[in-house]
Amino acid sequence: MSVSDPLHGVIQIPLAPEQNEPQVPPTEAVAFLVRSVRRLRQWKKETLADFARVSLSTVERVERGEKISAENRDRITQAFGFDRGAFTTPRIRRSEEHVLNEMADEFRYLVSVPVKRLRTQAQVRDLAKCDSYCVHRPDLGSDYDVHIDNLLDWLDLTSVQLSDFDWVDTGTKLVQRRDRYANILAVVRELEERGTTVLAGILNAPQMNIPDWKVGIISATPKLSDPGAPKRKIIVVDRRLLQIDLSSVK
Repeated sequence: MSVSDPLHGVIQIPLAPEQNEPQVPPTEAVAFLVRSVRRLRQWKKETLADFARVSLSTVERVERGEKISAENRDRITQAFGFDRGAFTTPRIRRSEEHVLNEMADEFRYLVSVPVKRLRTQAQVRDLAKCDSYCVHRPDLGSDYDVHIDNLLDWLDLTSVQLSDFDWVDTGTKLVQRRDRYANILAVVRELEERGTTVLAGILNAPQMNIPDWKVGIISATPKLSDPGAPKRKIIVVDRRLLQIDLSSVK
């Protein structure tokens, strides 16, 4: 499922008549959102049912656009990490033009990044050649700060050393390089032993006057709250987060 799919899906939702009184979100909209979010997270229907503490048949019904209780709507909402009431609070329906313009403005900044579990020295080498890094770590508390900091520190050090190795690649330097790769993978193993899935990918993110700028994308999520992560093939990144702040550069 690509990031463009949700926008196409919105266009297919039957339009309700204009309303001046607050109304709860229509079942078609809730069905679309539940299906889209679940698929983007690569959750099975059973996984959503477990997290939401509802039956599998309830998930199937809501995704078919059938009515379910407000309590179950709220449970599904919270299973995704949204605020309670997102699918049940009455609101005044906005115009079609307003909704489509808002979504188009939001989705145009999103880009899909192919990712894999970080397990090989080849992946580490490619990451170390990046110009910067963006770490996605939802639900990882401060107890994991040391691991994430160590991972980034080792990547920065390896990046500096790789720039030197491009000139002369002696046997000694090759061993040193592999030692750095091993140190990075050791941090990843420590995170995995603590129940975390670590994914990595590379995004071409041209900056002003720097057309070949590359960003290493690293995702670290708990297996308990993100069980679909090991099979995930893409993650969605907001390009606005990757812009270099040049305001202080003269």
